[in-house]
Amino acid sequence: MAFISPINRFNDFRNDFLKDTGLKSVEDNMELYTLYVLARFADQNNRLLTNMANELQELQKVLKKV
Repeated sequence: MAFISPINRFNDFRNDFLKDTGLKSVEDNMELYTLYVLARFADQNNRLLTNMANELQELQKVLKKV
């Protein structure tokens, strides 16, 4: 099981945002950029929770055998 250590990537998403939206400036679209980053974090959290739930199910199977 991997240790969970999320990284703050608020500024790293800048290029992805510009590429995905086709906009030319983050500063002129800060509200939309903030929503974009929140959506990316929500997706990351969902993936982490899904992986943790799957690992807990596997652990439960192992513990039942013991």
